[in-house]
Amino acid sequence: MRIGSLRSKMSYFSVIYNRHDEYAKGRLISLLSALITSFYNVFITGIFYTGFLTMYGISITDFGVITFIPYIANCFSLFSSSVLKNIKKRKWALLGSKVFYYFMYIVAVTVMPEIVTDQAARMYWFIAILFVGNAVYALFNPGITAWFYNFYPKENHKRNRYILLNQVFSSIMSCIILLLSGILTDAVAGSPHQKTLIISLRYLAFFLVLIDVFMQSRAKEYPYAESENIKLYQVFTLPFKYKKFILCMGLMFFWNFIANLNNGLWNYHLLNHMHFSYTLINSMSMMYTAILIALAPVWQRILRRFSWVKTFGLTNLVWVPTEFAFFMMTIERGYLYVPLCVIQNILSVGLNLSYANILYMNLPEENSTMHVAFNIVGCNFFAFLGLLTGTFVSSITGDETVFFMGMNMYSVQLTTVMRGITMFIMGIICTFGWKAFSRESDIREIEERNQLIKASRKNGIKMRPRLRIKRFWRH
Repeated sequence: MRIGSLRSKMSYFSVIYNRHDEYAKGRLISLLSALITSFYNVFITGIFYTGFLTMYGISITDFGVITFIPYIANCFSLFSSSVLKNIKKRKWALLGSKVFYYFMYIVAVTVMPEIVTDQAARMYWFIAILFVGNAVYALFNPGITAWFYNFYPKENHKRNRYILLNQVFSSIMSCIILLLSGILTDAVAGSPHQKTLIISLRYLAFFLVLIDVFMQSRAKEYPYAESENIKLYQVFTLPFKYKKFILCMGLMFFWNFIANLNNGLWNYHLLNHMHFSYTLINSMSMMYTAILIALAPVWQRILRRFSWVKTFGLTNLVWVPTEFAFFMMTIERGYLYVPLCVIQNILSVGLNLSYANILYMNLPEENSTMHVAFNIVGCNFFAFLGLLTGTFVSSITGDETVFFMGMNMYSVQLTTVMRGITMFIMGIICTFGWKAFSRESDIREIEERNQLIKASRKNGIKMRPRLRIKRFWRH
């Protein structure tokens, strides 16, 4: 039975990913790209990016400014439709823009501080390099999304599992790299070798970007369903013709504001104020992978029972108390970090799975590039507002503490209270108004399933959990 079950899972995997069907091949390339992206992102984002900037004397306020520059530049994606509509074969233009972006973000940003020694001048150069790289990439990035959207499974349950499998394999890759790199970085902490190691890992990341681009170039490019003579103002007007799409965009915009209230700033706080090690911080990130693998079937059943949006809302509501607990975490209460991370990692599985499909749930097929550009502009604008708000709050005390509520507190801790309040609002909206965001077919499917469950309970019939997990893999 176990062998048969394993064969069933492998058979299902081969249906989604293989080299024989162009769509399945595209999904396989997308998976491999996600794997290698999760590899090199470890070295150029998160705690390693924070550590890199800290090496050059960047304060928490400066860090906030550097972090929100890309979100301003990404608003150039509103010109994407005007640029891409004249390019029928876009593959090489899209991939070229990706190489340029990562060259600026990795190579130029790494070399510049070694040449420019004045601290104020470094800040200006950081801002200029990041702005140019992100602004150029913003013109083409919506085209990459539209290109690979063709490979997304159309059926809801297959898309469900496709998103899950991509996240599982990417998380495993990140987990392995985080563990090894965190231990290695801590081993040379405080010595000149730490700087050399972090810089070397950034150059390794750029090499991996080139491999990623080569893999993506092997995916087939299908004709794009675009209308003629798209005007710039239509990027902001046409999406409003699709009620449920625009509601989903509102949800995503609000979430990007919430998620970025302390994006990057919190890692800076953990590394420089709480004095946590790279290994500890990375270990908490790695824990997500094990939890994802263990609880994915559980969260899948929750998704099928409550829908994408309602699951997202419920997860937000349960998440809220952890943000208030993090507000109370001081150096003396550092023991709160691990248990709170465990809870948030459990909830993150459901949060990430449900959020991953919100863009595609009601995405119109016609002018998809334009609608994706609208999404990118909106998400980046609200992320910028979130970072701007968080940076302002964090700058109140900066790297100093103030005595408040019986504890020595950094102002960055106030961002967790702000996240808790806004996540509660988000949770209420999504939990009780989920039908307004969901496709009619999804609503019918959820209601029929729930009626079946109620009828089964009324008749004293209860499916065994193991049977339901088998069904999860079989369909």
